[in-house]
Amino acid sequence: MGRAAKDNGSARWFVVSDDAARATVEAAIRGALAAQRSRLASVYVDMVSDHDWPAGARATVRLAERRSAANRHGGVSLTLDPRVDEDFDIVLALAPFSIGCTGTSSQGELIWDANDTGTSAAFALTPAEERAVRSAISRAGGAADDLMRLSEHHLGRRALNYSVVGGTAPAAEPWLPPDGWRAYEHTVRLGSGTDVWNAASSAVLSWGIKSRSGFTVDPLLEAGRIARRGERYWLVARIGPLHVREPVEVVATIATDRQAALAYGTLEGHPVSGEETFIVRRDENGNVNLTLRSLTRAGRGPWRGLFPLILIAQRVYRRRYLRALRRGGQ
Repeated sequence: MGRAAKDNGSARWFVVSDDAARATVEAAIRGALAAQRSRLASVYVDMVSDHDWPAGARATVRLAERRSAANRHGGVSLTLDPRVDEDFDIVLALAPFSIGCTGTSSQGELIWDANDTGTSAAFALTPAEERAVRSAISRAGGAADDLMRLSEHHLGRRALNYSVVGGTAPAAEPWLPPDGWRAYEHTVRLGSGTDVWNAASSAVLSWGIKSRSGFTVDPLLEAGRIARRGERYWLVARIGPLHVREPVEVVATIATDRQAALAYGTLEGHPVSGEETFIVRRDENGNVNLTLRSLTRAGRGPWRGLFPLILIAQRVYRRRYLRALRRGGQ
């Protein structure tokens, strides 16, 4: 998943439980597609499945292949408009079995995602859409409770996947990073004065620096509330064509008249292992600075092979963090 579904501020991300029955998964994918149809402007569909296409989908596969062949670019994928009946029927038939389907709103924001032959699905649903999807699951004989908020999706079962918890030491100045880690620290001046301090400190403590840099943070914090130590979140990043869900835990916060900081660590299933901290400091002359610190190692499993790509994305996002608060403080 990529940028938040800003076209409707009440939308929240939902996923299907990992152990949900196949009937539940298919009904959720199709139910979300139908519920979100009026908000979906474009759906990208891969005409490839990890398994044989089911008999009921084969005629649609042939239709999609003819559509693709007629396209001057050819290929094994189609970009469809779900507001057009034929296009909608193609997506409806293929989405639960395709290796990759992505739906975006008229603002170009990801709001519907079904991948890996139905084993990975996520939708940014309004309350009315959520009710419609749960109803569709129930009508199909599935378990509506298997549609769950992304923020609740097994976060409680995950452990921190690194040993140096608190290693970014947001209260320490200077910082002495632990050995054996890819350590990063950089400080920029944001400006001066009370307004700059208030905006920057609030953005750091409420995940604003992340959301302004292109991440989706789930659950969203209520206006005026700050993150607290021990809370767990999903951070959803876009890395090229991939939409990566990152489970994290807040491991430290600081909120004083001179310093605001938030440190979070990676949980099992995160693409990397380590910790990142955002620190805003105000000196006696009113100057406000932002410091970024991180400790990084390669993640486990399939993510290890993607570590070089992740490091490139990390550098891109660091530049975004620095620009986000500079803009916000001016």
